[in-house]
This record gives sequence, C-alpha cells and structure tokens, in this order.
Amino acid sequence: MQTRFSPRILLLAALAVLAAGGTAAARQTLSSNPANDRVLLGTKLDPVRYDGAGGCVKRHPKGMSALIKWMKANTAKDTIYGTIRCDGGVHGTGRALDWMLDARHKRDKTRAMSVINTWLAKDDRGNRNALARRMGIQLIIYNCRFWQAGDNGWSGYSACSGGKRNADPTQGHIDHIHVELTKPAAKRRTSFWETDLGNGGEVDSEDGGLGTGDSGGGNGGGGGTGGGSTGGGVTASSHAGDDHPPLHPPEQEALDAHLNP
Repeated sequence: MQTRFSPRILLLAALAVLAAGGTAAARQTLSSNPANDRVLLGTKLDPVRYDGAGGCVKRHPKGMSALIKWMKANTAKDTIYGTIRCDGGVHGTGRALDWMLDARHKRDKTRAMSVINTWLAKDDRGNRNALARRMGIQLIIYNCRFWQAGDNGWSGYSACSGGKRNADPTQGHIDHIHVELTKPAAKRRTSFWETDLGNGGEVDSEDGGLGTGDSGGGNGGGGGTGGGSTGGGVTASSHAGDDHPPLHPPEQEALDAHLNP
C-alpha cells in the first residue's frame, strides 16, 4: 500500500528542513566554546569597554601576538594578516588585526563566521558575547557589518551603504575580518588570556605587526583597512546605539561625513 501525503504536509516538511538548515548555518561555531570552560565559568565576566586610538607603536603588544596564535589555531595557519599601520586609528596602537578571510569564498567565510559566532555566542550561564568579553574584543567588522562592545547584534557598515555588490571589498571589510582588542587584552589582562586557554596555538614571534602580508596593503596583503575608531574608552552604559566605527583609513572628509550624517 502506497502512502500519500497532502501537498500541505509536504510543504510544511520542506520548510522545516530549510529552517533547520538556515539556523545551523547562522549559528555555525567552533566545535567547543572556550567561554564554557569550567575555570572561566567560575570567574567573573570581564566588563564591557571600548578603548580608542592614540599614537603609533613599533611592535604590537603581547596580547595581539596571543590573538594571532589563537586565530591561526582556529582558522588557517597560513592566513595573511596585518596589525600595525599608522593611520590615526587603532591599528597604530597595535591592538587591531586584519585577518584575510574573504566572505566571497565559501571556505573562508565558513572559517570566519565559525570564529565570529563563537565570540558572540552565549555561554552556559547565558552571558551574551561571552568569549568576546573574556578575550577583550571590542570591535569586529566583517562582510559589510560591524559589532562593537556593548551591542547585542550586528549593524550595517556605512562603507557598504550603496549595497554590498557596489562596495569596495577592502573598505567594506568583505575580504577580511577587522578585530580590535581592549587595552587590558593587549596586556593579556582579561580572564581568557590569564588562563591556560590563552596559551594555545602556534608559536609566533612579535614581528613588528606584519604577518605574511604587508600592513601597507598590496595584493590584498595583511593590512586591508582596519580600525580607525577614535576617542577614549567607553563602557556599555555610555555606548550609544548610533555610534559607528569610522571608515578606514580615516580620511577627514569621509570620517566627518560618517560620524555626522
């Protein structure tokens, strides 16, 4: 006897499968979230903060070296990257990293979003953005969107205001992740970096902020156009929902138009 299903039932079943697949893709994370480590769960969650730019260093800090090791261990060891670029933004402090994973390439995007989704996931205690707070990550820009410390979700990045198809892939951060550390994280003084969890990954010497690419750009090299956020540190209580990271590099006309639309 052949069982027949009504078109309505078949349609509902198909929609359920699609919804499940979409949810899985949207929540794709690393196989385990370090924020759920029992040591970290028993430690006070780091406060929300944002530290702005100022000056220009010759070598990136030890917290950035640790983040580079972690990124290599959790994405790809041979990824091109860049840190220091004296453009008046956070790159000049050595606390900003451009990690070249192109959202137009499926494998790169999967690697990028697995890391980003893990940073922004809830931990087992229900804390939002738990790993980002533990690691002292204050800003993420990727694929025409940005997240900043104190935010509960993504916002559109103004370099892509004319549509993603028309956006410059570097200005729009389509071809790389831009991620920034707070000042405590740069000194390895946040809860993640103070534990053994922050010691994993490949040994990487402090090399003045250059990876296998050139921080000044060229052939999509490590520099890209990373963080140009300016101003002093802010906490979640003073973080305005309409604040946006400035365009990079911060050419004054574009910066003024961006911050004062």
